[in-house]
Amino acid sequence: MREVFKNPKFKLDSLLALAERLRGRPCKCDTSQSPKSGCMNWVIFVTFDDGVDWVFRSPDIAMSHMMSEESACKMLVSEAATLKYLRAHTSVPVPEVYSYSGSKDNDIGIPYILQSKVVGRALADYAWTGISLQPSGYKSPWQLLPMSDEDRHKIMSQLGDIMGRLSEIRFENIGSLFEDDHGGYFIGECLSPSFIWQWRDSLEELDRGPFSEECQYLNSLVHALSCHAKELIMAPHSFFAPIPESFDYPTRDGYIAAGRRWRDFLAVGSKPEGSKNRLDFCIAAQFLGDMIPRLTSTADGSFTLSHPDLHLGNIFVDGDFNITGIIDWGSTTSGPITELLATPTLGSSLPPTESQVVAFRSSFELRAMKISPGDWEKADGIRHFSRLVRLLSKQDYVYFKNLYETVWKFQEDGLPDPVNYGRLFHERAQQESNKKLLTELREDDDLEEEIREREKATFRYAEENGSDSLAVARKLTLMAEMNPGFVADGRLWRWIEDAVGRPEY
Repeated sequence: MREVFKNPKFKLDSLLALAERLRGRPCKCDTSQSPKSGCMNWVIFVTFDDGVDWVFRSPDIAMSHMMSEESACKMLVSEAATLKYLRAHTSVPVPEVYSYSGSKDNDIGIPYILQSKVVGRALADYAWTGISLQPSGYKSPWQLLPMSDEDRHKIMSQLGDIMGRLSEIRFENIGSLFEDDHGGYFIGECLSPSFIWQWRDSLEELDRGPFSEECQYLNSLVHALSCHAKELIMAPHSFFAPIPESFDYPTRDGYIAAGRRWRDFLAVGSKPEGSKNRLDFCIAAQFLGDMIPRLTSTADGSFTLSHPDLHLGNIFVDGDFNITGIIDWGSTTSGPITELLATPTLGSSLPPTESQVVAFRSSFELRAMKISPGDWEKADGIRHFSRLVRLLSKQDYVYFKNLYETVWKFQEDGLPDPVNYGRLFHERAQQESNKKLLTELREDDDLEEEIREREKATFRYAEENGSDSLAVARKLTLMAEMNPGFVADGRLWRWIEDAVGRPEY
């Protein structure tokens, strides 16, 4: 079976005919190639007789972040419009769109974008952080290419320049960009991941815009998080039990042990999908709502385009680390300028270094207007805010903590040192409205018999082999129930390893 025909509705002959007609040269497609897959699309390449490659992309619903086919096609149409707009109105390096369709009602038989191929190689091929984020003893399946601090600063400086170019184009509303029937462009509903990924497109009560005011937009993002916490799947997110990160552990075995202890802890009771965890995320949303007045920008009320998924795999460079292209603009929306000002982390769990922040900001201000110090501060907060409302982070608790301290550090009374976030949430949970909400959420909790049966099945093999995993997980669960300030983070897992050793399986 030829790999490119995995989709039975896909008509390769029609694609080749379209490409030849658009470029005026013969082309072919290697039918043995396995389509490449990202989080949203599958991709194949069309090669012309002079060696030029074009990229053919189509939504891959099975690989998408859980959304309807309709939403995936809307994103594709918006991405095509965004790329065409950027090519026409800016010098931002993006692929050129030759043809696109948001439905299967075309000669090729499926929704698609046909675009140019970016030259160079992805920045993901290089050792961006300069340090190993993996614990000792871990062997990477591939060898990353070296790059110097000078190279990293060059990349951040270029990104600052590119974001400065984006800041020069302004829109009156917040939302996604679409092309009208006359070749013009307009802002429509907001297709941000916060509104449609992880089945959020099924939440009918969400206001997805377009929005005319920043506060309206930010409040709707908070509402999206709250609705998700009440109605949609939460696993693996447990607010006070963040997912272990490899760089928190000095050895590979310690990291693996932490991951096992964390999974055991979540398997006892009904943690991610239970009412307590859902209430924690609802309370987090309430705190985020309180912070919105301190996060709104001081800009003139117009809005800028920003790339919400700027990671190493979406940035391409040449051999001298000149950025040759940025791809994957499907979730791009207009928004407050603070979203554009946030120094990119490029997908890393680690924040950018101080020198990288300076390189980004300096280059931005050379290209664009002078930014007020207050908006740079708010941009840091918006970075944490965005990660939280999207619910795509491994570290929801950490992002909340960073955001809370960023927003409130300038209040007159200052912050308590340190803030006990567990108790902070416990006190908010005592409000009558939250007591009522918890009662409603408990209606969907699993029955005790169901929980015990699931625990028995989960830990059967461990118990048969004399493991202490269930006993430790139950003790930790009891501690969490008794202590409102309990947080199951890296400090806990390292302490358990020192105290009782690693779990046996």
